Amino acid sequence: MSGQREGRVRPEHFRPHFAVDERMRVRMWPTATASALGIRESEALGRPCWQLLGDSVECGPCRLASGSGPEAGGCARLRTGADEPGWMVWTPPALISEGPAGSSMLESVLVRGVLAAGVARHSLEDTLEAIRRACAANDCELFLRERGQPEVAMHGCVGPDREAFLQCTRMPVGVGYPGRVTATGKPLFTNRFQTDRRFRRPAVKECGVRSFIGVPLMESGQPIGYLGLGWKEASIPIDWGVQLLEAVRPIAAIAARAARRRAPPATCTAATAVQLRCLGPFALVAGDRTFDSLAFPRRKALDLLRHLLLARGAVLARDVLIERLWPEVEGRRGANRLHVTLNALRAVLAEALPGVGAAALQSRHGDYRLDLQALGMVDAFAFADAVHDARARLRAGDPDGALARLEQAMPLYRGELFQDADDIAFEAPRQRFRAMHRQALQMLVDLYRRDGRHDAARLALEQARACDPDSGPGADFDVDS
Repeated sequence: MSGQREGRVRPEHFRPHFAVDERMRVRMWPTATASALGIRESEALGRPCWQLLGDSVECGPCRLASGSGPEAGGCARLRTGADEPGWMVWTPPALISEGPAGSSMLESVLVRGVLAAGVARHSLEDTLEAIRRACAANDCELFLRERGQPEVAMHGCVGPDREAFLQCTRMPVGVGYPGRVTATGKPLFTNRFQTDRRFRRPAVKECGVRSFIGVPLMESGQPIGYLGLGWKEASIPIDWGVQLLEAVRPIAAIAARAARRRAPPATCTAATAVQLRCLGPFALVAGDRTFDSLAFPRRKALDLLRHLLLARGAVLARDVLIERLWPEVEGRRGANRLHVTLNALRAVLAEALPGVGAAALQSRHGDYRLDLQALGMVDAFAFADAVHDARARLRAGDPDGALARLEQAMPLYRGELFQDADDIAFEAPRQRFRAMHRQALQMLVDLYRRDGRHDAARLALEQARACDPDSGPGADFDVDS
């Protein structure tokens, strides 16, 4: 009996899958799916999928035909080839089943095969979104190792919690999930994400992510970055998730390399002297010309620019922009307003940056993004990256390097994020930058005190309070102590 137990093959986790046509009628129902769901092939073929899964899946009714992403509790799906138009569908994580050996591998191979069919013609953001949907994840991010630098940088992030993930876009190799996975070339995973200290962005934990998996991206046998996915379900089987991500990571690596090739070198842009000032009153500085908020004939055009800037190069869907700019407007009226506002923004960018400005605002299939390489330096991102680097240097025992980075960062903070914006939608990121500024000031003052530079500490406090009266250490803070 013991020998039989030792030789017994452990069952594998897999998601039942099937294929539907353009009308969402089942045209393929595998044996493993029939066994896992208790629905025979003869009962499934030709029927709409929501009639089969309606009691166990939030079909609502099925959203596959609309092309929208999976809702919470919904199926994951990917388009099949042109020869047989339709969808390949995987049931939600809640219906993950146990199957015989090879079940998980078959699912991974199918997902990778369908994804690979479109990677050559899709942007990096499109590819990451397809991976997120295929894995039924809430969020997906990709970091790559910076050439010649001991750090990794975010090159793509998609999902409803994207702004929280942007809390930090650069990490030293060995730090956080992106840095650790890149350094070791091994996966990291947890179903206890809320208490996992290896993940360094508190804002993401506040969004309710419960399970997280990160795998290395490889090239010539060496890790070049990392792919990470997060789920708000705590019961994601780790063995299933790791195998699925291991299967799709080559797709992400190919898309990342293609994006790097398409990106123009920084020296080729016409906007090398351009600054976008988001900390304090808005200003677009191009050479000897400054375009402030009065340069925008439509206030919503400037708000649109602000939302696109906060996305830091990632795409925002048309419906998301309409909801943020005109939450009270629905349907065609919102689409018409967005169209007019986009044209107004393009006109200002074209005037400010002849030759590159209008093209920096890119659109594709109802998604919009800003090409930040064409626009130039954004002070808010330069500030955030410098503060994060200073923290990393302090942890690594390099206080002098941390002080140098903080001295570069602090002059960039001329005031609160989008100080002259009234839209309540900017309040959450504004608070994050305010907190970051106060933390940076505390670090700066502590480092000055360490060196006995009390006058410099006082000056830093005075300058910070000119931008933010509530900044940093309290009024009773004694820099001489």
